Amino acid sequence: MRIDVYTLAIVLGIIHAIQFVIFLTEFYYHKNYKGPGWWLLWSVTGLLGFIFLVTRQIKSVESISIFGQNLMLVLATVFIYIGIMRFLEKRERSNVLLIIFLIFIIPFSYYVFIDDNIHVRTILIWLTLGSVSFLSGYDLYLYRTKSIAIAANTCILVFLGHGIFAASKVILLLTGSEINHVDSPQFINTLSYIEALIITVFWTYALIMMINQRLTAEMERAKDHFEVIFHTTPDTILISSLSEGSITNVNDKFYDLSGYKPEEVLGKTIFDLNLWFDPVDRENYVSQIKEHGYCFDYEAVLQLKEGKKIVGLISGRIINLNEKLQLISIIRDISERKKREELTNQQNIQLQIINTEKDKFFSIIAHDLKGPFSTFLGLTEIMADKLPTLPIKEVIKLAGQMRDSARNLFGLLENLLQWSLIKRGMAKFNPEKIVLNSEIQESTLAYLDALQKKQISILLKVSENTMVYADKNMLRSLIRNLLSNAIKFTHEKGSVKVAAETLPDNSCLITVQDTGVGISKKMQDDLFKFNTNTSRKGTNGELSTGLGLVLCKEFVSMHNGELWVESKEGEGSAFNVKLPPGPSV
Repeated sequence: MRIDVYTLAIVLGIIHAIQFVIFLTEFYYHKNYKGPGWWLLWSVTGLLGFIFLVTRQIKSVESISIFGQNLMLVLATVFIYIGIMRFLEKRERSNVLLIIFLIFIIPFSYYVFIDDNIHVRTILIWLTLGSVSFLSGYDLYLYRTKSIAIAANTCILVFLGHGIFAASKVILLLTGSEINHVDSPQFINTLSYIEALIITVFWTYALIMMINQRLTAEMERAKDHFEVIFHTTPDTILISSLSEGSITNVNDKFYDLSGYKPEEVLGKTIFDLNLWFDPVDRENYVSQIKEHGYCFDYEAVLQLKEGKKIVGLISGRIINLNEKLQLISIIRDISERKKREELTNQQNIQLQIINTEKDKFFSIIAHDLKGPFSTFLGLTEIMADKLPTLPIKEVIKLAGQMRDSARNLFGLLENLLQWSLIKRGMAKFNPEKIVLNSEIQESTLAYLDALQKKQISILLKVSENTMVYADKNMLRSLIRNLLSNAIKFTHEKGSVKVAAETLPDNSCLITVQDTGVGISKKMQDDLFKFNTNTSRKGTNGELSTGLGLVLCKEFVSMHNGELWVESKEGEGSAFNVKLPPGPSV
């Protein structure tokens, strides 16, 4: 049975067309590989060679078609070789290729355009094709990698077979075989087309197999790298289903952090483990991931085994794992960092308070201390200059004013000194059992003049057997400051009541109540804060710094007691002090 050469040529052209589509697809999906682009050029030159073969029937362009067809055939083989070397990330032997090409193209051009000799042309073509095939097979053998060994060995055999076929054809032509025309039904022509069909199919198969084996190897390496990174990263990694929260995988760090064992985690859901302390956090986290495809540095409280809680910084992304959408979450424990941040914030706040208190302290020294001293100095100047001429009543009056001014100075200096000792941590605290009645009576004696001057009545309701567990010096300062405050803001002919009672829990409640001007709600909120301005003048213009009440708060706090005020503007105030009972003997 005779096989028509043109039929074989058409089949070869169809194969090249299919091959073009295949390598165009491979090139599109594997642009990161360098080889497929050159193999796409191989299929293109194969198609162009088929077109030149068809145009050889046109006598006017026959020489050009012969030259073009065979040039495309040689370039196709060269492109396969370059593609293989680039795919293997090696450089092709460009000098060798150039020599082979020049040895081919110069005489071939002569025997096409000057001396038309198909016999010599055919020898040149197959000599060139064989040389490039042997070179391709040899370099592929040298540089093949283990990951593509099967495909590479197949390709080497094809190159070797093609090279042997080309060498055999050259030997036949040199030993007397003749070729009449490219489309002559000679056995040697028919065999050449059949061989071209076979090696084209095998080359295409082997090259695609190389791509697939490399992809498989890279996927395996990526998987191995992922496993190594997954289990050695210092961060906790958890993979779970996006919707149900079923735990697919966790790394070793998760077990270290959470305290769980593998059998307690795998197959469970994050809801079974109550991993999210606040489920709303998980909803917000998943919502962000669904919206953007990822979420970075979401801060939330996580609950571990046995109720242990940590603050986690969580980053997540949706991944496709085994054809299912999974959520990979990377958790970083920032509990210690949050503690340090909180401590730093507290220290900054404390430093701010200290600076504010320091400014207030210096303000009192610079302003409030200056006023009483100025008054005191003024009175002494009057007495020094005019004492011999002053009536005895004026002298008595000036002496009284000097005493009041000195008392105010002493009280202010005492408060400043005590405040300074407290802030420097030098205030001594020595609590003991004290009879409260005698202490209150003694403190009241110091303010008899002030009470008489403003005609304020004072009522003491303190049982003689009422005991309190307190530091004596601090208790005296506390009572004096509350009494001084009550007298200062009570109108003339008003009243002040000091009461004390023992409560059922054996704590002692002391109340200093006046009928004075009262305190606004806003001022009550700031009354015991040193860094706010609560100073105001008394009903007779008496000076006030607000420091006394702040000291009272400090003293009560050192006793683990309570201090609060009940007041209405225009109706007076009641300052309540609750001191806890002392240790039982």
